[in-house]
Amino acid sequence: MKAILFSIIITIVFSTIISDAQTLAPEDAAKHINDSITVCGVVKEVHFVRKNETYSVYLEFGDRSPNENFSVFISDELRKKSPYDLHTLEGKNICILGKIKIHAKKPLMNLYKFSQIQK
Repeated sequence: MKAILFSIIITIVFSTIISDAQTLAPEDAAKHINDSITVCGVVKEVHFVRKNETYSVYLEFGDRSPNENFSVFISDELRKKSPYDLHTLEGKNICILGKIKIHAKKPLMNLYKFSQIQK
C-alpha cells in the first residue's frame, strides 16, 4: 500500500514539474524561438490590422502595440471562423499552444485553430 501511494505522489510531482516546464510567460517567449510550447498571460490588446479588404488580428501581450513582448497572429480567414468575439479576450488571462517564431524582431505565434487557445 505504501509503495502504491509513493508511486502516485511521485507521478503527481513529476507531472507538475513537466507541465510547468512547458508553460511560459509572454516575456520569456523570445528565449524559446522555434519551440512548440504554451504561453500564458494577459491579453493587453486585441489589435485588428486592415490590409485591402481583409482584417488580420494580433493578440498583444505584455503591453499594447508597438511595445508588446509577444503576439499571436490570427489570419482573416481564421478570424471569420471565430466561435466568439475576439475583443472579449482583451484583459483576459489565456494560454496559447503553438510554435514561437520571430516577426519584426519580436516573438510571435500563429494561430491555426481556435482550440490552441485555452481561456
